[in-house]
Amino acid sequence: MAWGNRDEGPLSAGQAFGRLTIERLRPLAALLVEDPPKKKGDLVDLVTGAMTDPARVRRLYEQLEPLAALAVREAAHDPQGRYSKTQFVARHAREPEWHEPDAKPDRGSYGRPKTAPRPVSLFFADGKMLPTEVRAILLEFVPPPEPFRIPTSAEPPSEHTFHQYDWKGKPRPGSEETFQVLVRETARDAEADLSAVLRLIDAGKVRVTDKKRVPTEASRRAVTEVLTGGDFYTPDDANEYDNDPAHDLGIKSFAWPMLVQAAGLAEKKGDALKLTPAGRAALTAAPAGVLKKMWAAWLKTKLLDEFARVEAIKGQGRAGLSATADRRKAVLRLLADCPPGEWFTPDDFFRLTRATGRSFELARSPWELYVTDPEYGSLGYDSQHSWEQLQGRYVLAFLFEYAATLGLVDVAYVSPQGVRSDYEDRWGTDDLSCLSRYDGLLYLRINPLGAWSLGLTDTYQSVTPKPTGALRILANLDVVATHPPTPADKLTLDRFADPASAGVWKLSAAKVLSVVEKGGRIDELGEFLAARAADGLPATVATFLADVRRKAATLADGGPARLIACADEHVAAELTNDRQLKGKCLPAGGQMVAVREADLAAVRKAVRRLGYVWPIPGD
Repeated sequence: MAWGNRDEGPLSAGQAFGRLTIERLRPLAALLVEDPPKKKGDLVDLVTGAMTDPARVRRLYEQLEPLAALAVREAAHDPQGRYSKTQFVARHAREPEWHEPDAKPDRGSYGRPKTAPRPVSLFFADGKMLPTEVRAILLEFVPPPEPFRIPTSAEPPSEHTFHQYDWKGKPRPGSEETFQVLVRETARDAEADLSAVLRLIDAGKVRVTDKKRVPTEASRRAVTEVLTGGDFYTPDDANEYDNDPAHDLGIKSFAWPMLVQAAGLAEKKGDALKLTPAGRAALTAAPAGVLKKMWAAWLKTKLLDEFARVEAIKGQGRAGLSATADRRKAVLRLLADCPPGEWFTPDDFFRLTRATGRSFELARSPWELYVTDPEYGSLGYDSQHSWEQLQGRYVLAFLFEYAATLGLVDVAYVSPQGVRSDYEDRWGTDDLSCLSRYDGLLYLRINPLGAWSLGLTDTYQSVTPKPTGALRILANLDVVATHPPTPADKLTLDRFADPASAGVWKLSAAKVLSVVEKGGRIDELGEFLAARAADGLPATVATFLADVRRKAATLADGGPARLIACADEHVAAELTNDRQLKGKCLPAGGQMVAVREADLAAVRKAVRRLGYVWPIPGD
């Protein structure tokens, strides 16, 4: 067994160099003397003597190339004196050079190259672990390495350019494509979406499947219609082929019904979701507090494994996926190292995971996971980007679909097709435009709501949006875009107003009230216009909004009721005027009375007291 095996602890210098063959020892000795000895024992003594001499070790360290010195420095401060290739490459993008370059190296035994080792090899012998004496000497003068900090930026780029690559991994000439980066600040959207989704559920418009309790396609369309700014993607962004991962780009429309169920705000009754008492209380509670509680509930739920939404990867039921709670905690611990208010890329978040040695297991049997074909497309085969395809896609799904939907992280993204190339070396992926609907996520930022919900700060106050001047609101109820609206703004305008011409929309009571009927809020429209009005809202528009708000509040759903036909108007009058039935048995015209379902038990008892037989069959 090689001494560098993870099951074996550190060795002394004599033990470490004593395990090397003459073929490996002689090039190391040549780094120390011009004419190395011939016998193995002499070689071991020479190298061991040099690497246990504090002055010699210090001189050798000071002569190392910067990247090699970093490798020695990080290993010296590792508890085991171990060099981790995975962590080092995550921190510094590449390994140090262990051997001198040679265009055509000779091959020694077992096909190992016979190129000369560089001095850094003296520190690690053959197993990428410092001998105990070497580490002790280094700790006397080598400072601890700087902690890895995730790279951040103040703003995401406005455009994203990507290339198509050939089989050698080189960009194809002329294949560059540039797309506008969409930025969504999610906290205020989530606060508004919470109320809209709960009211949509209260109206009986959200149905879920029997077994997995996921929203039906029709329900997801209904949810999308009430979301502020719509879902992250529009139907125009989707791929036309049914089997492509980008064919279904619904994210928030799927997440909201799952989140309210996990938080106990709604439950399945029949084939539709119904609000629980907690859900009804949430309608009048401060939305930020509800969102924080929903996030805490989602971290514990077993309702759904986020990785199940990476549908292109099959065989998940047999792969022995790890506990979702453990994966979520691992991601949260890493989020705590990301400074709030600054943008970072998913790839740098992946680097943070590995650079700090805090990765997590996704599947105990990755051989069972596959793309297209269980044999040739198995994800058990070695791949340079296996982590990105498994743990990485889980992170993308968890953050984009659930953290962003609840308003904890702001996101910058493009359509997912062709953005990530980390899966293209897999068999059977040639026809896929992406590996998941989350591949378009380019940047994330923990916002104030997220910092509060993640425990990074003690307080949170909802932020009023800054006026953008993107719209001119005219007295005749026309809404004119001062420049091409963002996709999110256009979705909101199309939802509440009728397009009149290019860049112009017309407000109408009929259109606004149709949104309210589906669970939308008039306040959402008012806040939207106020935040974008270049010259403020004209008095006619303010009057229009107040009038529509009054009309929307004129009628209220009183709940289901039974209509009962009496023998004549006198019996109907007796029931509606009875002291115990007053307010419960309501006149419905002529000989008809109406009874709310909530009052049925009390009415039945009182009707029997009056000597009448209850007329509802089966009760």
